[in-house]
Amino acid sequence: MRDRKREFGTYLIFDYRGVEEHLMKMAARGWRLEKIGPYFWTYRRAEPAQVTYAVTYLPSVSQFSPEPSADRESLEDLCAAAGWQPVAEWAQMQIFVNEQSDPVPLETDESVRLEIIHRSMKKNFLPWNVVALALALVMVGLQIKTLLTDPYSLLSSTNLFTSFVWELLLVLQAGNLLWYGRWLRKSRRSVAQGGACADVGPGLRRFNLVILWLVLALAALFLVSTLLTTGAEIGLFMACYTAGLVLLILLVDRTRRALKRRGTARGLNIFLTLLVDVVLAVVLVGSSTWLLFSSRGLFNGETYHYQGQTWDAAPVSLPLTVEDLTGQHYEHVRRYDNGSGSLLIRERSCRETVLDGEDLRILDYDITTLALPGLYDLALEHCQSEWTDGGYYAWTETYPAPWGAEAAYQLRWGSGGSWVTRPNYILCWPDRVVEISLTDVDLTPEVMAAVGEKLGSA
Repeated sequence: MRDRKREFGTYLIFDYRGVEEHLMKMAARGWRLEKIGPYFWTYRRAEPAQVTYAVTYLPSVSQFSPEPSADRESLEDLCAAAGWQPVAEWAQMQIFVNEQSDPVPLETDESVRLEIIHRSMKKNFLPWNVVALALALVMVGLQIKTLLTDPYSLLSSTNLFTSFVWELLLVLQAGNLLWYGRWLRKSRRSVAQGGACADVGPGLRRFNLVILWLVLALAALFLVSTLLTTGAEIGLFMACYTAGLVLLILLVDRTRRALKRRGTARGLNIFLTLLVDVVLAVVLVGSSTWLLFSSRGLFNGETYHYQGQTWDAAPVSLPLTVEDLTGQHYEHVRRYDNGSGSLLIRERSCRETVLDGEDLRILDYDITTLALPGLYDLALEHCQSEWTDGGYYAWTETYPAPWGAEAAYQLRWGSGGSWVTRPNYILCWPDRVVEISLTDVDLTPEVMAAVGEKLGSA
């Protein structure tokens, strides 16, 4: 039987009534609050009991204020006289428990309660939420600009799903700020009429919980998309990077708490915590980068050297090889197969170099696979624009039947009205666009048919 349990905290700091009711229900089920972390609340098992929790606030303290705080010690001494014992703190929120059946209330003046809550919110919650809202607005604005000017780069990005976190952050911060403003107005009207502060209600907690699940869903889609489009190498990198990021957050918070318990001054605590954050971030990025590069040998296999070149001992499998086009077997082969993109637009870049006697033969092609038919024109335009931006290249439509494609284009190069065709082609099917360079291959009908057969369904 577990003696500890953790619960994700969905309460905001001004929802004192919701916190009190929740903690009393947990105590009745045999779970007492032990501490509050940055994201999770920790409970310890105890005998089920009917106890009373109360929440009050100290606007003068913060998450970086040293312990023991003079204001907090004074508050605890005052509360102890009435049987209230401190349980945990969360920024300016102070949580107390009382075992008596009918304890004296901690707060009796609702106008004072409302004032200290608002002062606490202005010190911690409101500034950070406004900054996060402004940052989210900027990032969403940049995404909209990219979507309007270069939609392909956004839709084909491996970070497509995680980019929507900015939209969720915008909704989250705007929703929380608007909810607090509404609560504050209702509370002021109620207190002015001699009543109590307004009840936040469960709606805000449900709203935050929905946003959390949406973020987790986007993270899952991102990991799935990464594994499907980039392969095991980048997938391992992202998994390790995510785990490292979670570890970084936990270590930074532990550093802050340790400095706080040691009585470190608030300014020094902030400085040292930020320093630890920066150092750990550098270590995280450095170690992840090292893992990414060192894993290349793990996933690409062993290599050997011959005639000044590096060759694969066991070449990876490619949809189309030089051997498929020439019918010849090559002893020395070097291959690359790199994936990128998203679940909407998946990109696969393949390159093969073979040693043919004293000469090198190189085969290059890129396969863009589309999840939706509506992305076809966008992908074709992107492939063509990669060559035509300089003004010296143009794509000319050519006969697609020999390729077994629905459309085909050949690259031309030139200026001043003189054009020369190049061995670069774009081949199109409803669900894919293929760009291929056939510089070192004789373009026979058999070769064209083999290219279409292999890449049209790769």
